[in-house]
Amino acid sequence: MKKQLLNLLIVLAISASVLSACGSTKQPEGNVNAAATVAKSPEISVKDGTAKLLSTAKQLRKAATAGDEAKIKETGPKLEETWATFEDGVKAKYPDLYEQVEKSLNPAVSGAKAAKIDKDAILKIDNQLIQTLFDLSAKLIPVDQVKAGANQMLATTAELKKEIAAGNDAKVKELAPKLEDVWKTFEDGVPPRSADLYEKIEKSLNPEVAGSQKTPIDKQVMTQLNDGLTKALNELIQGIK
Repeated sequence: MKKQLLNLLIVLAISASVLSACGSTKQPEGNVNAAATVAKSPEISVKDGTAKLLSTAKQLRKAATAGDEAKIKETGPKLEETWATFEDGVKAKYPDLYEQVEKSLNPAVSGAKAAKIDKDAILKIDNQLIQTLFDLSAKLIPVDQVKAGANQMLATTAELKKEIAAGNDAKVKELAPKLEDVWKTFEDGVPPRSADLYEKIEKSLNPEVAGSQKTPIDKQVMTQLNDGLTKALNELIQGIK
């Protein structure tokens, strides 16, 4: 009897030890990494989110201007989806701008979901949203970053000028798209500081990139566009504060 009791106590002790070990099992390394990913810098999140929301708001403006109701209905709700991914970061750091975004974004989304689309009303409120997002971008993209990006683009336009003059189409095709890549890193910081210069840069940049992919390239047109872009970039560097 004592031997049976002793065996029972041993079994119970072993069971308790196994259960304790199971309870203290560490989370898989993947879960730790996932948690670290979620806890990323709010600053980065707000910057990326603002750029994405601005892009969507511009798409909505284009659709409203064209009177494309199907595109309005498709694009409008995306504003809300994008905003939800970073709005808490804005609310914590820029509460005034948070309220302004909400004031424009919510009616823009509602208007896009309405059974009867009022294109003019959507365009008006969407333009207000875009302006607020530009104001937010001005805080997220400092002047020094704008100037550094413009200088980087100028280095590329100088290279392009030589290659266009030399008739090196292959090199022109390679270089011109790099202008657009750099522009995307700071363009949203330009309109709140100078809407006119933003338009001047876009007016030369977009057709230059498109023209660079033609075969053969039009040397005269490409030279004019490249010179216009160079001039606008220099004005930007000298004019913004």
